[in-house]
Amino acid sequence: MKIKEFDEDSPAMKELINDRLAQLEKDRGIKILWAGESGSRAWGFASPDSDWDVRFIYVYPRDAYLSVKDPKEDITLPINGDLDFAGWELRKLLRLLSKSNASPMEWMQSPIVYKEEAGFREALFALVREFAQPRTYIHHYLGVMNSALKAGVADDTINIKKYFYILRPLFAARWVVRSGGTAPMTFRALLDGFDDALLLNKIESLWEAKEKAREGVRVPIDRVLMEFIESEQAQLKAQVEQMDSRSVPQDFRILDEFFRKWLP
Repeated sequence: MKIKEFDEDSPAMKELINDRLAQLEKDRGIKILWAGESGSRAWGFASPDSDWDVRFIYVYPRDAYLSVKDPKEDITLPINGDLDFAGWELRKLLRLLSKSNASPMEWMQSPIVYKEEAGFREALFALVREFAQPRTYIHHYLGVMNSALKAGVADDTINIKKYFYILRPLFAARWVVRSGGTAPMTFRALLDGFDDALLLNKIESLWEAKEKAREGVRVPIDRVLMEFIESEQAQLKAQVEQMDSRSVPQDFRILDEFFRKWLP
């Protein structure tokens, strides 16, 4: 069954975002190595009024790291209309990567890239693979799914947006368990190989409804789909507990070398 392709983004919005990124570099004295979309637009199931969740990775000039005071390691701008900007300094990102945090792995797969230094994404994603710990990823996805379940379900209805905030991490955890590797970012890719026609029909119908629904719209809970979610969740919890919990020693010197390479 064909699931909807990711729609191309508005050229006018891309231009506006790139203008603001350039102004951010000037105002903060930083160099943005990569900027892309995160959230529902990147995952492939945006609503008509979804925000633009712009995430970026940046560095300061080399001399800033020779100061007594450490430079600021994250930048979050006030939400302006539909635009949400947040970024991490490269050292913070690399520390998270070393702990198998899922965010660096997901950001590097975003289908919407606004700005990128040549070769940066490929080089960083190679590091992601070097430090990947499947068990950590699975626990992360199950935690995200549980949070969405608690926040989305009430009185036999569910926020239609939350349905996908439940399904996406569920399928991501499922992917990691089955492949032992990092999960794709887009929801469509996560469904590759899932051949339950009944559930795919239900998911596609929800997908089409979500594309037309504004944020906050609630729909009746589909019992068949919810039973699948609960059953799959229980299986994944059992499977992850059987996985090796020991961390594989890594050479952290490659992170230092990577950081130094990308300093301006």
